[in-house]
Amino acid sequence: MKKTFLNFLLIAAFTPFLIQCASQTDVDDLRYQLRIVNKKLEDMKSTTFGQLQKRQAASAGQMDQIELKVLELKSQLEETGHMNRRLSEQNKELNQSIETIAVTEASKRKELFRQFEEGEKTKETELRDLNEQLRVQNQNLKAIQEARIRDAELKAAAAKRAAEAAKAKARNAQSATLTRSTAGHIRADKKKIKLAISPTAATTNPVQTKQKVSAAPKNALSNQGGSPAVSKKDSSANKMTQAQGLFEKKKLNEAFELFEQIATNPSSSDSVNARYMMGECLFNQKEYDKAIMQYQKIISQHSGDKKAPTAMLRQGIAFEKLSDKETARVIYKKIIKQHGASSEAEKAKTRLSKL
Repeated sequence: MKKTFLNFLLIAAFTPFLIQCASQTDVDDLRYQLRIVNKKLEDMKSTTFGQLQKRQAASAGQMDQIELKVLELKSQLEETGHMNRRLSEQNKELNQSIETIAVTEASKRKELFRQFEEGEKTKETELRDLNEQLRVQNQNLKAIQEARIRDAELKAAAAKRAAEAAKAKARNAQSATLTRSTAGHIRADKKKIKLAISPTAATTNPVQTKQKVSAAPKNALSNQGGSPAVSKKDSSANKMTQAQGLFEKKKLNEAFELFEQIATNPSSSDSVNARYMMGECLFNQKEYDKAIMQYQKIISQHSGDKKAPTAMLRQGIAFEKLSDKETARVIYKKIIKQHGASSEAEKAKTRLSKL
């Protein structure tokens, strides 16, 4: 397009010279060509420059839009930077608050841990004191139990001695009665013997005569009272049954005596049960101290027997009857610890909850 414009200028510059030299026809041709060139130039102006202007306008619009976008981006960047600065400040404040909280919490934890350690030490001291008190109480309780058992044993021994003295009196009175009742028979026998025996035999062997006379009362006793050996044999076989029957009939003193005979017999297989029933006889007579003593013999001498936990339970109940709830509580706890799987342990738990 620049070359065409230069050609047009050259033609315009040399046109006067060409007019002078050329003919009218040539001049007309040149003018016609010039008009064509001018028209082309105008067309070019209208088209090319219009498109260029449009393009420039479009480019200017795009540049304006780009500038607007750039401005928006700058404002967004400024806002982002401002937000970043604010976030940084907030992060600093947050870090400072976190550090402050961490320091505070650490000091609190240290204080709580110190208080916990002090509390543990205090509790350990209290626990040691309580254990010591419990040990002293157990010793005192054991001493009280032993004193009560000794007292009960003394009472039982005194009662036994009194009973034996009464039995001895009864036996002496019975033997005196029997002696008096047989004296007449002896004198009658003596007369008969004197008639039957010659005077020489009576004078030569008076000892045999006395032996024969003394043999008469023994036979009389055996005929009057029956055979003692047979009665002992029968009673040894049925003593436990008889004693149980007497116990059920509330004849507790008689039942106690029979149970005692069985319990003191080392060859008896029912000695432990008999000892337990001796305690039951005393318990039902409200002689709880003596009953405790009988139960204690089972606990100490036959701890592996099946009657041992039952004896312990009855011993605890006896202490309850004596208003000694502390001792009863100790015994119930001992049953639960040593015989946890037994029915007596369940009963001990029930009674312990009511103390």
